[in-house]
Amino acid sequence: MELSIIVPCYDEEENITPLLERIEAALADFEGEGHAYEIILVDDGSTDRTGERIEAAAATDSHVVACHHERNRGIVAGWRTGLSVARGRFVLTTDADLQYRPEDIPTLYRTAIETGADLVQGWRREHREGSRLRIVLSLGLSHLLNLLFGMRLKDIKSGFILYRRPCFEKILAYRGNYRHFQHFITIAAHAHGFSIRQIPIVFEKRHAGASFIQAPLRFSLEALHDIPIALWEYRFQRRRLEGTRGGEEAEEAHAGGKR
Repeated sequence: MELSIIVPCYDEEENITPLLERIEAALADFEGEGHAYEIILVDDGSTDRTGERIEAAAATDSHVVACHHERNRGIVAGWRTGLSVARGRFVLTTDADLQYRPEDIPTLYRTAIETGADLVQGWRREHREGSRLRIVLSLGLSHLLNLLFGMRLKDIKSGFILYRRPCFEKILAYRGNYRHFQHFITIAAHAHGFSIRQIPIVFEKRHAGASFIQAPLRFSLEALHDIPIALWEYRFQRRRLEGTRGGEEAEEAHAGGKR
């Protein structure tokens, strides 16, 4: 299996069918070249018929794998559930609302193959969703995170990402108690030494249904709560560990010189 596409779904019943149609159309040439793929749909405790739509799709479409949470657990839990059943050498995360265009998936894959990158992220160069407040808050948070973590990425928060599987596994093994860890994916990748590439994409309007981010200002403030946790895990603690390892290596070298 070459590619596993993981899609957390919460109250997305109207989006399941068009999502699958567009992914499969976008990957027709990919599959024609002999690359197998799967689409893992994780029903995250939906209150509508999302779970039923996912089960129906899995029963008739060999590409589709159905997973379910009994209650809403969030995007990152959806990724972990999806990864636990994924078989792909590469893993791609996207949303069910079609704001990230499935037609861009082959470009992310080609970029990973051509550059050898561990992680390829679509950065949202053009926004068509219409919420200026959400755009401004997103750009502001990206700028702040770049500054704090010594990075120069164009869009840290985009969730449209293709990973080499070991990279994704390492990132999801974080230890901090985050509210919204999805904002820190590229920060974790950078801290672990994985190579990152970004390609420009268009961020579309939601196809159907309502966004789970009904209060973008509150959502951004909650993300600020996570920054000290990430600073500890990905800057201060890693520096301390690297310093400890460096000291141990120096002691070993010194001892070796005495022998």
